[in-house]
Amino acid sequence: MNWHVYSIGPIDYGWHQLRTVRETLEVSAVPCEGSDPREGLDSAASMAFLQSWASAKEAALKAGWQGGFRLEPRVFWLPDELQMAHGFVFKQDHNGATFVASPQPLPHLAALATA
Repeated sequence: MNWHVYSIGPIDYGWHQLRTVRETLEVSAVPCEGSDPREGLDSAASMAFLQSWASAKEAALKAGWQGGFRLEPRVFWLPDELQMAHGFVFKQDHNGATFVASPQPLPHLAALATA
């Protein structure tokens, strides 16, 4: 996935309003609306989510993230052409900088960038 990664100042409030990556992974394994419940868990969706998380972390490393988390990473959602697309937001342990990996450009965050 082509991530748009932003490094912004520390966000200290509101994290509880978003699901963690772990919580989102648990939900992604449940079959989507309208599917046959006899099909069981959707492992393909879980694997795709984990791959996107791995690629978002790689993109964040290239954008200056130092690899540690102060809080559990969170997931946010944006409307896309046919579905909801997920992105990730996390706070770096070293200096508290917040990193946002979005599937779509977020120009308002570019204006807040901490280069």
